[in-house]
Amino acid sequence: MSLEFQPMTTLGRELREERERRAVSQKEISDRTKISPRLLQALEDDRWEELPRQLFLRGLIKSYCQAIGADPGIHLAKYDEHRGLRTEGPERGNDEIEGWKSEAPVLRSRRRVSRFAIVLPVVVLAAAAAAAWLWLLPGKGTLPRISRPEVFQAVPGVIPPAPWAAPEIQERKPPAPETGLRLEFQFRADSWMHVTADGRIVLDGIRLAGSTASLRAEREFILQTGNAGGFDLTINGRPARALGGAGAVLTDIRINTANTETFIKEDKRPEPGSAGL
Repeated sequence: MSLEFQPMTTLGRELREERERRAVSQKEISDRTKISPRLLQALEDDRWEELPRQLFLRGLIKSYCQAIGADPGIHLAKYDEHRGLRTEGPERGNDEIEGWKSEAPVLRSRRRVSRFAIVLPVVVLAAAAAAAWLWLLPGKGTLPRISRPEVFQAVPGVIPPAPWAAPEIQERKPPAPETGLRLEFQFRADSWMHVTADGRIVLDGIRLAGSTASLRAEREFILQTGNAGGFDLTINGRPARALGGAGAVLTDIRINTANTETFIKEDKRPEPGSAGL
């Protein structure tokens, strides 16, 4: 069916006469339909070469008729008659555009299926040809034998590689015994502290409850505290006895390598023969 444009010198004139008979201006139509006055004038002057292509032109005619209160079906049928087209109903236009949009994914899907139908036989034929070529290789389709590796034979003048030996695992040496002094504080209450280690100030100020401190010295610590019962003390990892009660102020507490045992907490063990043994 030929879709070539045929002259429609009366449709635009009829639309203009219909608009004037209903006393509707072009500006009113443009305001209602948002169609530019230039396109409206081209439609009424039958200048079809200046108008959009068929699908959008049908929508333009439909919108024009609805804006002036005319029946779009009558004028669309006349447009289709001049174009040599058939319509399934009295009104088409923007609906035709929506139908084209809904059918587009289906058309794309059909094109993908058709491409797959063309490519699949080609892949199958290529695979069959490759299998036939492998079968016709020397050996009548049997897999080649894999030869065993030859045993190394001594060759005069060539030194064979030395056998692999596992690396020697060196035994870990025990850590060297700890030297000097190590004090660790666990503060249970806010405590003022002033501590020197070998003559250097290593702690000075108020330590808050929940905080800790770890100090080292080679020979001697000298402690001063405003709350002797506010902390727990260990000396070289061993728990020390309490230095005093809560709020007790102590000065010139000397802990050195010669008297550490006097500060260590006694390990009270039950005597033999007592209950529990």
